[in-house]
Amino acid sequence: MDKYKSYIIIALIAMIIPIIYKITVTHHEVNYKVGKYEIKENFQIKQDIHTYSFQISKQKDKYSVRIKNNAHKRKKIIKEIKEYKEKDVKCIIPLYKNTKKVDIYCIKDKMQVSKYSLKDDENYQKILEKAKKYKIKNITTSDTKKEDNKIISYPENIPSKETIIIWDYKGIVGINKEKSFSQKFLDYDLYDNIMATCTSRYFVLFENSSVNGIETIHYYDLKKYKYNQMTLEDKISKDSYINGVENDLIYVTDRKNKKQYAINIKKKTCKEVGNEENDFILYKNHQGKYIPLKDFFQQDHYFQNERIINSKITDSPDLIMEGDYYYFKEEDNFYQQMKDGNKVFLFNEPNIKEWMVQEEELILKREDSIYLYKDQSGLQKVIEYNELKYNDNAIYYLWK
Repeated sequence: MDKYKSYIIIALIAMIIPIIYKITVTHHEVNYKVGKYEIKENFQIKQDIHTYSFQISKQKDKYSVRIKNNAHKRKKIIKEIKEYKEKDVKCIIPLYKNTKKVDIYCIKDKMQVSKYSLKDDENYQKILEKAKKYKIKNITTSDTKKEDNKIISYPENIPSKETIIIWDYKGIVGINKEKSFSQKFLDYDLYDNIMATCTSRYFVLFENSSVNGIETIHYYDLKKYKYNQMTLEDKISKDSYINGVENDLIYVTDRKNKKQYAINIKKKTCKEVGNEENDFILYKNHQGKYIPLKDFFQQDHYFQNERIINSKITDSPDLIMEGDYYYFKEEDNFYQQMKDGNKVFLFNEPNIKEWMVQEEELILKREDSIYLYKDQSGLQKVIEYNELKYNDNAIYYLWK
C-alpha cells in the first residue's frame, strides 16, 4: 500500500510542477535552429502582456521580430520560416506552433526595413503575391476626412480603440474611428502651463492658471463620456509638473515646495509620496526607483518619452527607450532597435518638430498635422488643426 501511495505522490508532483511553472515563470531565453536560421527567443510577461521577441539570423541577414501572443509560456515556438527574394528585397514569414497569425519581415540594401517603407516597392509587391496564401495585407492609407470644431480628422486612419484628444483652450475635442465628442472645462482660454494627461480611463487637466496654485482637477471619463472635477484639500504650487502615469496614479512634482504627489482620479485622492523625509519615486519601463530629494531636484523627471544618450545605439540625442526597444531619429529618418538587436528603418518624414512613443506607437507632429505610426498600419495622418502651428505645448494626446 505504501508503494502505491508513493506512486500517487510522484504522479501528483509530476502534474503540479508544470502548473507551478506556468503560474510563476514570467521570462525565458532560449536559442535554437529552424532550418538554416539561428533563433534567439526571449519571452516575458509585463503588465499581463505576453511578448515574444526574436533575433532571427542566417549568415549576414538579421531580423528583429516581436509578437504579442499568449502561447502558454511555451519555448521554441517558431516551427518554420518561409523565405522570399526579389532582387534587392529579402523577406521571411515565421510560422508559429500555436497561432495562424503571421507577418512578414524584410531586408533591403542589407538593412531591415518596415513594411510601410516598402509599400510602393515593385519587388516587395511581387513577394506579397508569392506569399498571398498567408494573407499579408499591403499598407494603405485613407484620404477620407471630416471637419468638426475646426479640426479635420481622418477617422479611417485612427486605430480601433484609440482616441485622439485635442485641447482647444477651454476644453477637449475627442476623435476616434466611430465618433467625435467635445467637453468644455473652463470659461476662459488656457494657452500656457497646460498640465494634462490621460490615465486608462480619464483625460485629466490640472487647472494651473492661478498664482495661488492648483486647487481644482478637471477630468473626463472617456468610457462614459462624463465630466467631473475634484478639489484638493491642500493646494499644489503653480510651479509643478506631471512626472507621468503609473498603475493609473498620476505623479506630480511640486518644485517650489519640494514634494511629490500620487493622485488617484477614480478614488479622488491625493497622497504626498515624496518630501524631506521620504525619497521621490521615478518609474522607467514600469520599474520604480527611489531618489533622494537633493538628487531628484537636479532636473525634471518624466516617466515616458525622456530623451537619453546611448552612443552604442546612435549619436543622435533624439533617442527614446520604451520597453525593450529604442526609438530614434537621425536627420529625417526614424528607426527602432531591439535591445541587442539590429537597427530597423521605419520611415523618412521631414520637418517633424515633436514626436513621442506610447506603447510601441509613435505620435508625430508636423506643422498643423498629427501622424501615428504602428508597424502593422504604417504612418497615417489622423488630424489637421491650424492651432498646432502656433502652439509648441503638447495640446494633443492619445488615449488607448
